[in-house]
Amino acid sequence: MFLNNQQKQNILGIDIGTKSVRVVELIGKKGYPELKNYGELNLDIATNQSFRNFDQNTLAPSIDTISQALKTIFNETGIKAKKANFSLPDFSTFFVSFELPPMSKKELGNAIGFEARKHIPLPAAEVVLDWQCMSKDPTKQNNKILLMAISKTTINQYKIIASNVGLELKALESEAWGLRRSLIKPSDPPSCLVDIGYQSTIVAITDNNFVKTSYSFDIAGKDLTQRLAEDLGIEIKEAEEIKKENGLINIERDDVAQILAPVISAIIKKIKKVIIDYQNLERTKIQRIILVGGTAQTKGIAEYFRSVFDEDDFFGLEVSLGTPFNNVVFPPLLNKKVAELNLTFPIALGEALKNYEV
Repeated sequence: MFLNNQQKQNILGIDIGTKSVRVVELIGKKGYPELKNYGELNLDIATNQSFRNFDQNTLAPSIDTISQALKTIFNETGIKAKKANFSLPDFSTFFVSFELPPMSKKELGNAIGFEARKHIPLPAAEVVLDWQCMSKDPTKQNNKILLMAISKTTINQYKIIASNVGLELKALESEAWGLRRSLIKPSDPPSCLVDIGYQSTIVAITDNNFVKTSYSFDIAGKDLTQRLAEDLGIEIKEAEEIKKENGLINIERDDVAQILAPVISAIIKKIKKVIIDYQNLERTKIQRIILVGGTAQTKGIAEYFRSVFDEDDFFGLEVSLGTPFNNVVFPPLLNKKVAELNLTFPIALGEALKNYEV
């Protein structure tokens, strides 16, 4: 991953969304990660303020706003760690996959650099490349390569943020990798990870402990809230509260659930396409969907997903809410809070967990 240079010590995982910044601090005790601290700062959804520069026809990070948010989190939580891994939104990275014939690892590195020129629509001098080979033995079989590219401009923006708050930036990687690390075990079956945030939804397919594909689109929590506000003639803040309180319970009788259902169905339609396209290409059946993200806190959403996916094309597909904090030690006083953290902090946790990979 970009800028990767890890050592096992206290480290932060930082997830910067459109309306929120989340930080997880892990400490390794006897080789097993323990939650030492965490914090978040959320912007008012009813304002135009954001952690990204939409007003400049770009989704680049708002350096000053993010820097101040991190300083506030550190001051309020007492977080002291000085090394951090940051997640990158999918729209900041470019993904492409291709196959190469059997060859040695040294030859593979050279071949990927050459092949990248055919696939990356940016000058080589403007990007940093990273890749993963999904073949167990590259010398004996065709090699499926997932290639990622990020602009040097984006990397420099995150370096400035880290410098502004006194952090050493250890790694940058796509959100999908953080999700995979916090939600998936090596022995898990082919899975579809769905993170429904405020601004966008991420759909990542994992198999054999690899991210095989990642796709994002801009139907997400904001659309649910806006639809409620418009249909009920209420303010955004009130709509957000009603969404959280009512959710998708009693879909047949509840007016709020009936307003929300078409937006959730639009999200599900896109998820289905990602799953079907992958299954047709790889001839591998996805066995489960794991839901996370702030919108996954909507009451009844997992049950609604199950009802919609209960059809022949998706027979036997399991739907569940993610439980990433089951993979770390945390204080008993957080037992009740962890149910919320499981859905809102999986990317930040995944970035912190990067430090504990073998």
